[in-house]
Amino acid sequence: MGYYALSLCPALSLAPTSMNSQTPTPDALQAQESSQRVYLPYVSRTGSAAHGPSKLGLHTLRADGAVAFVQAVHDAGAHVALVKALDEFGYLRQVKTISPETITVGRSMVIQCVSASDDPATVARNVMAQHMPRWEYERDVVDYWEVFNECKAPTLAGQVWMAEFFIAAMEIAEANDYRLAIFSYSTGVPQWHEWEAIVETGVFARAKEGGHALALHEYDWPVITQRWGEPTEDIPPHEDRGVLAARYRYLYRDFLIPRNEVVPLLITECGLDPAVGGPPEDGPWQQRYVQEMIHYDTLLREDDYVLGAAMFSLGTFGNWERYDYEDLLWPGNPYGENFFDYIVSLAQRT
Repeated sequence: MGYYALSLCPALSLAPTSMNSQTPTPDALQAQESSQRVYLPYVSRTGSAAHGPSKLGLHTLRADGAVAFVQAVHDAGAHVALVKALDEFGYLRQVKTISPETITVGRSMVIQCVSASDDPATVARNVMAQHMPRWEYERDVVDYWEVFNECKAPTLAGQVWMAEFFIAAMEIAEANDYRLAIFSYSTGVPQWHEWEAIVETGVFARAKEGGHALALHEYDWPVITQRWGEPTEDIPPHEDRGVLAARYRYLYRDFLIPRNEVVPLLITECGLDPAVGGPPEDGPWQQRYVQEMIHYDTLLREDDYVLGAAMFSLGTFGNWERYDYEDLLWPGNPYGENFFDYIVSLAQRT
């Protein structure tokens, strides 16, 4: 079940009339709550409608085996949907040369987040001025650039500010021939009513106009659909989405599709992560990882607007080593199933 929007009374628009418009105050947003849109439920399609090639991709802290995997999958007649690189983007040139179909995403760690203060357009100019020199050399081989990492303002007014920031950042990106992957929210956020306020700023209409994408992160534990079909913080349960996995469907099915504001979706981090909570694992996570990601891929393949999902992570070091799944890429690993055979098998079916 989902919701269509129906305006039954005039609502205070959160969309700025210009880039110099003042960010709504908390009091203004409080007033907005008394004049919200009403959302009418609809029944979504039931049963799996998965189709097309795999949307699973690679998140990399360092290149390690990523290029070899992209090459092997390409040589077998398939392609890796998405590859994301942090800070060192040079090997994405190899990825694009081998597999032009692969979507590439880069994130410079020069800046991770900003506070929702000051004029959003001014902050956008400062942030983009730090990022773009680091993007310059790979501008021709990176499809989308992330600006932040899991930067969520703690208030509703702050999230509206962040949307206005990205409206300004997209304008700067277009002037310099870049496309952005906006927001990059962590798993489990935003809430439904927060998406409502964000959407009303016009940020997704602006992203669609400029050819930009949305970036989100999705994790669960110990299985990828651990919290499937449960109620969220502010919405009753839905049988076609989860609190964590496929949470993006709240945004797309309830807002962007009815408003004709669909933009490409990049899941720029995903996987199994005990940090999100859940019951204790039953055996090593590697034993179930491939099958869980195949299950997740089946969900993603139902939604054409999803371009790919970067599994976290390859090339790990330090505390991140516990997430490394490189062995699972290849046949003959000690855990059985592997990603190479799965991705190639889907390409052979199409």
